[in-house]
Amino acid sequence: MASPLMGIAAVNSLLFAAYNVSKRAISPFPDLTLPQIALAGSMAGAVNSVLASPVELFKIRMQGQYGAATDRRLSRVFRDTWSAHGFKRGVMRGFWATVAREIPAYGA
Repeated sequence: MASPLMGIAAVNSLLFAAYNVSKRAISPFPDLTLPQIALAGSMAGAVNSVLASPVELFKIRMQGQYGAATDRRLSRVFRDTWSAHGFKRGVMRGFWATVAREIPAYGA
């Protein structure tokens, strides 16, 4: 239970930090127009995907083994994924799908 909570906390922290940085990058003034707010949200969503994608991948992998006789810990699932597929094709699998979901979701 602790590892999903830590992952979600990290994802949300990155999202809010990226959103604030994106707002400042778009305009130095605090009052943004609606399109500027949407752009800042979209930028934050893109940045957020870097962390959200692996967190969700491992969350799904952990849920997929729930109740199985070979129930493994997160560290073992991570190690197996890394050794079998590496970083790009393993840990970051589904990254572009996450980007395609996060950009419009946080821009809306």
